[in-house]
Amino acid sequence: MALNAVHDHVAAARALAARLPQLIDESRRTAISLRGGLHGNRKVGPGSDFWQFRPYIPGDPTNQIDWRRSARSDHTFIRQTEWQASHNYWIWPVLSPSMYWSSHRDIPSKAERTLIISIALADLLIRNGETVGTFDGERTRVTSAEHLEKLAHAMLAAPQSIAEQGMNMHPGRKHSVLLLGDFLEFADHRDQTRNAIRQLGQYQNDGALVHILDPAEISPPFQGRVNFLDSQDNLIFKSEKFEDIAEGFKQRAQKWRADVRDAARQNDWLCDRHITSESASPTLLALYQHLSERQNQSGSNGRGRPTLNRPTHDAPNRQETS
Repeated sequence: MALNAVHDHVAAARALAARLPQLIDESRRTAISLRGGLHGNRKVGPGSDFWQFRPYIPGDPTNQIDWRRSARSDHTFIRQTEWQASHNYWIWPVLSPSMYWSSHRDIPSKAERTLIISIALADLLIRNGETVGTFDGERTRVTSAEHLEKLAHAMLAAPQSIAEQGMNMHPGRKHSVLLLGDFLEFADHRDQTRNAIRQLGQYQNDGALVHILDPAEISPPFQGRVNFLDSQDNLIFKSEKFEDIAEGFKQRAQKWRADVRDAARQNDWLCDRHITSESASPTLLALYQHLSERQNQSGSNGRGRPTLNRPTHDAPNRQETS
């Protein structure tokens, strides 16, 4: 059998673009299915909308004391308002040629699933009052769900290589940057890719790497003769008996996933993993909750965002296995 990234990734990319309206609809349905169980990303800060009362703590500004509420109790209360400033998110689906591959016709390509998660996450964030952009040539940013289709088209035009173009991306300061892809660039351009991701984390930028994988990249089902081809159908490796190289294949795959985790860790970013044969909803929910927690927690790690106290940057229930 022949195992290639995709037989014709240009044709596959055009086919994916033609299906974009359906993918947007699916993304919206996925977001809607989660929206009912999510709480808004409400933040204490300057604003005019009342949020809640809380007991006065010595050191609180006295001009925030609500004397009318305090008069009805034996305690003194602070009146808190909701911070209404939006946060800036950059979502970069890295649709390299290898992303258009699928090991089985019943499993969506990595590119398709990446777009669905990216668009659905953008929908959730925008409806929560945030600003979402992507790294296409126009640096498209939207603040209304009515412009979700515009953002989706811009995502298709985002750069296909972190190593080659990531150093030219300048998201801003104290923004959140999310990259989704298979990150196969780590195999040939490890240092360049890692350095580009490090730069994206500068200026107190929070973020996440979402590693999108086909199930065959976790547990290879191959047997017998296997030819490995690149996206231009060039033979890069031939195996007469895959069973003889299965252990080496597994070790290289583990190294690849470890490189992605390490790149996220250097920035104090989340690293999550999604398998295309599984539902998109758990990954979407984990991402949204992580981003909300980062914005809502009051503690700061000195980089303008909350401190996370967890031993690993893999999301719960997505730990790497040996």
